[in-house]
Amino acid sequence: MLTIILIFTVILILGIFIAWPELSLYAMAFFIPVIGWSFYIKSMVIPFIDLVSLLALAAFALRLAYQSLFTVRQKIKLKWPLLFPFALFIIAASLSAVFSPEPYYSLYYIARWLLFLYFAYIFLPYNLITSGKTLKRAIGALVLGALAVLANGYISLLGQDWRDSFFRLKSIPIFGVYPYDENQNLIAEFLNVGAFLILALRILSKEIRMKRFLDLLFVLTSLGIVLTFSRAGWITLALQILIYAFYFLRRKNLSWKNYLPIIFGLIIIFSPLIWKMTQLQKENTSSTEDRWLLTTISLQALTNKPYLGYGSGEFINLVAENIRFRVKYGEPIDSHGVLQKVAAENGLIGLAALSFLFAVLFKMAYQSLKKYQAANPWLLPLILAGAGGLFFQLFNTSYYKGKVWLPIAVALAAIRLLDAKYDRQENKN
Repeated sequence: MLTIILIFTVILILGIFIAWPELSLYAMAFFIPVIGWSFYIKSMVIPFIDLVSLLALAAFALRLAYQSLFTVRQKIKLKWPLLFPFALFIIAASLSAVFSPEPYYSLYYIARWLLFLYFAYIFLPYNLITSGKTLKRAIGALVLGALAVLANGYISLLGQDWRDSFFRLKSIPIFGVYPYDENQNLIAEFLNVGAFLILALRILSKEIRMKRFLDLLFVLTSLGIVLTFSRAGWITLALQILIYAFYFLRRKNLSWKNYLPIIFGLIIIFSPLIWKMTQLQKENTSSTEDRWLLTTISLQALTNKPYLGYGSGEFINLVAENIRFRVKYGEPIDSHGVLQKVAAENGLIGLAALSFLFAVLFKMAYQSLKKYQAANPWLLPLILAGAGGLFFQLFNTSYYKGKVWLPIAVALAAIRLLDAKYDRQENKN
């Protein structure tokens, strides 16, 4: 009976996504941080968010099939964002799979994570966002998802001893399941994205009351990042604020010296939290040692196979074979940093391909800000939201997940809409 209900629900959702494709985008955006809830079918594990995204992708494919067979009013014109740099990275990963100890597993890993990532979280959102209204609603759905993460984190404070040295904002279970996973870094990771999406929405909003409300949410979200006591979260937030402040002060023709009293005031207010962070780092040496050992494993793998590495998905097996890690920490874990992972799995060729992908993203962001930021100030925080999630992956494990790449796809779609808007204006003139 439960299986019949599940099948009926899947068919119903698929039908809704076919009829209203934008709803699939908003559903993906809202549920994108839900990485801890999965369905188990025999030995197969299906994360909830990937199931939602798979249904969205299937609905889009069926619409494409329908328009190829029948006459429709408005045909979908496919666009392929980041196709060349992403294809280069997949080719590099595929080459490494050929020389992998487990080539079939590496090829499966590429299809499961890299190809699915591109089609579900970059290609699909980019093609579904065709208007400013859809863009704003997609940002809104992402913000709601971030606020759900934030609320979950703040509620966790109620059940903790505030005198405990490890008191921090973290995830709590819902019906026995941690929807956002247990690690506080995974909370901070998406809040770094959400904070600047809130700022983008604040600039896009026209109502004064809504702006004030979003100001409050930005402060609460930034404070939430601080209260996770995530080193990566603090570093990412600091960089995001510095870049935003640089553009803001330049646009207003102001000097940073005008804000020195505010800066010193904030340092004084947050000094107890800064002191607590320093104490945590002294007590939590195992985390730093863990990351350093993982980096050592990556460098050793790069030395052994410098050009193409051990194959995609093999990092965790390299950790499992490291006796020192198993004795000290137990179960093997994946790389805490995308550069270390790619170095070990795909070698120097993979690192070069990944660096090219990052360079293309940086160039697109820089050029669009240069052209459009003055008239569209919401673009900077939108780009910083995507950049923040990506920068976080220098220290974390979500590099091939939608929670990192969907906000980037939304920013890329926004740039495309601005390109089209200004092209039309130039053609009129």
